[in-house]
Amino acid sequence: MEENVLEKEIFFPTMLVPFGPQHPASGHFHAMLKCDGEQVVELIPYPGYLHRGFEKLMEYRLHVQNSMLVDRICVLDPFANEMGYANVVEKAVGVEAPEKGKFIRTIMAELGRILSHITWIGVLSMALGLDSGTRIAWGDREKIIRLNEIATGGRIYPCFFVPGGVRRGFPEGFKEKALKVLDYLEKQLNLYDNLVFQNKTVHVRLERVGVFDSKEAAALGATGPNLRACGIDTDVRRDEPYDAYPEADFKAVTMKEGDGYARALCRRGEISESISMVRQLLEKMPRGKIRIKELALAKAPVGDAHFCCESARGELCFYMVSDGTNKPYRVKVRGPSFSHTLSEFPYLVRGASIADVPAIYWSLDPCPSDMDR
Repeated sequence: MEENVLEKEIFFPTMLVPFGPQHPASGHFHAMLKCDGEQVVELIPYPGYLHRGFEKLMEYRLHVQNSMLVDRICVLDPFANEMGYANVVEKAVGVEAPEKGKFIRTIMAELGRILSHITWIGVLSMALGLDSGTRIAWGDREKIIRLNEIATGGRIYPCFFVPGGVRRGFPEGFKEKALKVLDYLEKQLNLYDNLVFQNKTVHVRLERVGVFDSKEAAALGATGPNLRACGIDTDVRRDEPYDAYPEADFKAVTMKEGDGYARALCRRGEISESISMVRQLLEKMPRGKIRIKELALAKAPVGDAHFCCESARGELCFYMVSDGTNKPYRVKVRGPSFSHTLSEFPYLVRGASIADVPAIYWSLDPCPSDMDR
């Protein structure tokens, strides 16, 4: 028996296959695959290729100046980071943004969720070899980016939410432009259904691939669509409502299979829910102030504050310690992609084929810059 084992090790050794960071489906993330033939035995992650040290940089800047930095934590979903940071500063100082400012924040955050999920459709299509899905998604993504530019002045990095509200109100005609884009995207969802979600290749590549149940997902730190795809009905926007979410009627999209395809359908469903929410909030937009100007240079009393919001990828939390000045003493960010990439991904690829690795990776929708910060 020992001789047979030794013979196998000599003639069929474990093969090491690098995944990323140059691989187009790795998103600047590196991992080493230990494989037995075509089967993955173990995945060892090597993060850090996008480390910028934002949490330390924030200690040297005014509360209001950090609104610009947090955008870069996840370029794919900047409004969520702005939302989390603005709220944690407001909790530390002990104030609330005006109602109109909350509505504007929530509308832009949901547009950002749509933008993130459409971008994800494009990246997933690329990872699965569906080039048409990638090109169409990139074109549709531009329409949301254009709305960002009209509302905030920025395309990719809006720097729009600030402690106390937002930098400015919506310009004249924004509501009509936004509704027109939403109507267009709603029709495009039928195209995505036929081209991507109901595509036989996508079914084969994602169904019963990268499967975990609700207990495993929760133990691994999964949040957002990855957790809801296992049947757990949870959403921070509903369970611990903030900003204008109490004024919106929506549901948390859940599935029960816990595989790559269930995670894909959750994100597909969330696009429809976000479109509905933006329409509702545009109609209910109140009048009044959009921000508390005095908060820009306000000092936070000694203490700490914690705030969580629901980003496109899951639960995003900010913890801030204040020392009585107008700068944070310490900031800690808990981004959803940390567990998606470093615990869920290595767990799900064990026993999978090498070809399944990109499919599983992007079914989790990680953001490497969020993981590295």
